[in-house]
Amino acid sequence: MLTTPTPRIHQRLKQVLVLTSGGALAAIILTMWVTEHLPPLLRWPLVALLVVLVSIVFVSVLRRQVVELVEVPLAQCVEAAESIAGGDNSRRLQAGQTHEFAQLAASINRMTEQMLAATQSRMRVEKLATMGRIAAGISHEIGNPVSAIANYAYVLRMRTAEVPGTTEPLDALEREITRIDRIMRGLLDYARPRRLTPKPIVVDEVIDDVVRLLDDQGIVRRFRVTRGLEAPDGMVYAERHDLEQVFVNLLLNAVDAMDREGDVVISTRINDADSFTEAIDKRRTDPTPQRWTHRPSKRALVWLSRPESPRRFLQVVMADSGTGVAPEDEERIFEPFFSTKQPGKGTGLGLAIVASTIENLGGTIWVQRAREGGAAFVILLPLHAGASGLPAVASGE
Repeated sequence: MLTTPTPRIHQRLKQVLVLTSGGALAAIILTMWVTEHLPPLLRWPLVALLVVLVSIVFVSVLRRQVVELVEVPLAQCVEAAESIAGGDNSRRLQAGQTHEFAQLAASINRMTEQMLAATQSRMRVEKLATMGRIAAGISHEIGNPVSAIANYAYVLRMRTAEVPGTTEPLDALEREITRIDRIMRGLLDYARPRRLTPKPIVVDEVIDDVVRLLDDQGIVRRFRVTRGLEAPDGMVYAERHDLEQVFVNLLLNAVDAMDREGDVVISTRINDADSFTEAIDKRRTDPTPQRWTHRPSKRALVWLSRPESPRRFLQVVMADSGTGVAPEDEERIFEPFFSTKQPGKGTGLGLAIVASTIENLGGTIWVQRAREGGAAFVILLPLHAGASGLPAVASGE
């Protein structure tokens, strides 16, 4: 949508000066013409009085414009800055009437969003450190008793194989033991450091393999999976297993968000920081020519503002036609043990592991509303040097 350019302060003041000066000159000329036949003793005092009145009006108009264009917006900026400094990160400035104050308001709002995102990022790091300590402390304390319970359940099943009515409770017992074990493994995968052996990986190949794997298992056969992979040279420096785990978790999350059928769209492209916030060209599957504008997430703004962040990066989007994510849950959804699924249908660690893996690779991830109506997970990853023309390393090696 096109918007009218915001004028600058000097342009507005220049317009006011021209209009008021022209009006004053016209009034003086008209007065001198009307009073031309009056005696000089009467005529010149009237002209002088008119000049004084015009000067008063001129100064009043100019003063009012200065107050409206400079003093009021400046006071609003000072008030907002004081509120933000006092900890009110929800405070936002309205765009001013002039170009200078519109830019200042946008800069203050962007700074506030980046401060809020940086605070949330620091909190996530602190939570991760806490989770690491918890995982290290309880893995042994819980793992051994759970293993013992599983062994006793197996022995009990063997001894009561012919006893009627014991199969169902034993199945429930083993199912819950497996669930505890899955939660513990997910917690350890999320929190514990691992010895990494990264190499240049072509992300498009990993996505193809993951989709093929889940299709062979029958998980995504009921859904229409559309791939718009436009980054065949988009390599990142990572472990293949980590990237596979990221896309498996995201695809399973998309499948769970839909009922019995739906659409999943996976797209990749190499993007740059300058054009990232501009309109996105329509997809090949969009019915009519149109452009889609979006406002980057606070996570993206913070990531792009870091000195070490690359100017060119790989952008991956996985969108679905499911129920979507409520705005108030867009940040919490990456927290460990937070889940919007029904009790017993998820551990709440899948997306937490995804976010942790992406951040360990030097990238960022967020969720927003998808064109398909559900959730769209957007990933930004720094490109490996091979993506700029160096020989690629096969991702299957």
